[in-house]
Amino acid sequence: MLSVRTKEAIKTALAMVIAFGIAMALGWEEPVWAGVAVAVVSLATIGQSLNKAAMRMLGTLVAAVVALALLSLFPQDRWGFLAAIALYFGICTYLAGGSRHQYFWQVCGFVCLIVAFAAIPQPEEAFSIAVLRAQETGLGILVYSLVSVLLWPVSSRSDFHEAACSLMASQHGLYRACRASIDGGAGGSADGDAGPLCADVLQQQARFGQLLAAAETDSHDVYQLRRHWRHHQALSAALTETMERWRAAHPDLMALDMRRLLPGLDAFCRDLDTRFDGMERMLAGEPPREMPEILDLTPSEADVDSLPHFHRAALMVARNRLQDIERLTRRQFETLRAIQAGGRPPEAPRPVGEAIARLVPDTDRLVDALRVTAVLLLACLGWIYVDGLPGGAGFVVFAGALAMIKAAMPQIPVQAMFVPAIVGGAFSLFLYIGVMPHLSSFTGLAIMLFAATFAIYYWFYKPSQALGRLFGVLMFLTLTDIASPQSYDFTQMSEMAVMFPLIFALLAGMAFFPHSPRPEKVMLRQLGRFFRSSEYLMSTMRPGPVSPADRWRRAFHRHEIETLPGKMRAWGPHLETRLLPGTAPEQVEQLVTSLQTLSFRIQELLEARRQPLVEDLVRELLVDVREWRLKGQAAFRRLSAHPAAADEEAFRQSLEATLETLEARMRAVVDRTAREKAAMAEQGTETFYRLLGAYRALSEAMVDYAGRAAAIDWAPWREARF
Repeated sequence: MLSVRTKEAIKTALAMVIAFGIAMALGWEEPVWAGVAVAVVSLATIGQSLNKAAMRMLGTLVAAVVALALLSLFPQDRWGFLAAIALYFGICTYLAGGSRHQYFWQVCGFVCLIVAFAAIPQPEEAFSIAVLRAQETGLGILVYSLVSVLLWPVSSRSDFHEAACSLMASQHGLYRACRASIDGGAGGSADGDAGPLCADVLQQQARFGQLLAAAETDSHDVYQLRRHWRHHQALSAALTETMERWRAAHPDLMALDMRRLLPGLDAFCRDLDTRFDGMERMLAGEPPREMPEILDLTPSEADVDSLPHFHRAALMVARNRLQDIERLTRRQFETLRAIQAGGRPPEAPRPVGEAIARLVPDTDRLVDALRVTAVLLLACLGWIYVDGLPGGAGFVVFAGALAMIKAAMPQIPVQAMFVPAIVGGAFSLFLYIGVMPHLSSFTGLAIMLFAATFAIYYWFYKPSQALGRLFGVLMFLTLTDIASPQSYDFTQMSEMAVMFPLIFALLAGMAFFPHSPRPEKVMLRQLGRFFRSSEYLMSTMRPGPVSPADRWRRAFHRHEIETLPGKMRAWGPHLETRLLPGTAPEQVEQLVTSLQTLSFRIQELLEARRQPLVEDLVRELLVDVREWRLKGQAAFRRLSAHPAAADEEAFRQSLEATLETLEARMRAVVDRTAREKAAMAEQGTETFYRLLGAYRALSEAMVDYAGRAAAIDWAPWREARF
């Protein structure tokens, strides 16, 4: 019985032989392109392969059209052509960084380079080159698709179903961990393992989205219900964020007896548990035991009225979060019921922050695009001005393509790409010199192709070895340069052997443009940006008219605080903590978690500020709120210069003194206003309480961050290392 590893290697090797055989039988000049198409679309399931194949084919067609357009627009203008293609390549890199169709934009970029630079020596053949590239890409895609369908087909359906069940079970586990903020009320326990669980849920959501796209392609029942599953995906993302915001509110609830304040809380939570169980049963193919009903949490008015205003606000916010969880799980339940019955799903919510993410630029992606553009331009200048540059136009093409690959995984150092390229190059050199000259027929070539491809895919089978597999195949196909008739040129092989080290040296040098790529340096810069954006957002809370430019800046800085904690979480595992004494991985994870909480708190305050308030209350408390805001801005300003600039105890005392004064003033003003104006709207008062709770929660999140940051020795982070 063959293992899955062996089967996948055989399928890819067989498709490689067939693609080369057809291309060479038809007399096509560059059969390597068909082989590359086979290599890159070879994935674990049919759906994943077909999705990637579709993106590669569509990207190739777009790139061919763009390349022909640029060649026609700048037929005699070398600098105009280089500027235009570099700009286009940078745009593709930027769009690839923020799109779920990342591979499509990558293909749009590097295939345009291949077609354009291949046509420069013979511009009259540009159209033929573009057509040939599209033909051979289509051939490789078609061959691998047929082989994967006919030989040991693997559907994405089972993996997708497993991912859906695993995601729901993890979300149920996250909900149970978040309940610690209730069970730990009045001095109880902390929220336990909710932080790691949340990170695990986010990873599973990403995997679920990838497998959903694949299952829509190779599974008929998933395709028919694709709209339902997309609704479920959106609801799942919204539920995770709501539970994470609820978890971030844990410190506010520790001083409250939630069961006394919300008498129906235990029954409410039991019903939510039952609802999660029902959704897990439906995903397992079983009917749920109970149908969901609308759940409500009615507070005890007498007990709530006796609370201080800040605690009353914290209770209202927590109750609203629980009601949001109830609403989202009910709609999720209804969606899964619709999937079982094939009915119409409820309307899915738009993911939080999606509109902002599309409208404002992302700083890190802009830097990556700038770096890739600079690499491409430097490679072009070397090709023009350095006589005998190894590879010629190929140097430009490979430099641009590898720079784009590096931009897609910035945490991976250049050395990690260089090692598999060297190993693949040495293997290819052995075949080119020691094996290929002894081959006299396609039968011998087919055996070599099959054996080499099988070996690469068998040795680099694990998902963590994808980089080695990619470079192994690309180096093999590029250096052997299989064609009909086959020619052997030691000079060409020598040039290629010199070209790749030069390209990696260029990438290694440009990795420090415009900043150091070391993980600790990157995280320090991201911390500074986070607190500068926080300071700006605090400044926008002052009253006054808002111009369109101010609205755009506010959207940009809100995007920064929303995305930077996630980016720092991705960089955290790559820190070399052995070179950073006084820093442990757990401390970094806790620091990032505190930043995520701080981000949620700032967003909640911004949302509360947008709600209509009672004007008399706002006017009475203007001076006190302004004093609190200015202290917050000053704290963020100091933290943007140094991540541990605030002394935790002094910071706590200062904020608590300000908050006590503010709360006393608020209590007096609210009570007096309520007596004097019986018509004061209940909605406006509740919104005002929510705003008070947001001030308190943000202050406590800032103190919590100060404590986490003080536990880390930041001096080694700032030291220069070579």
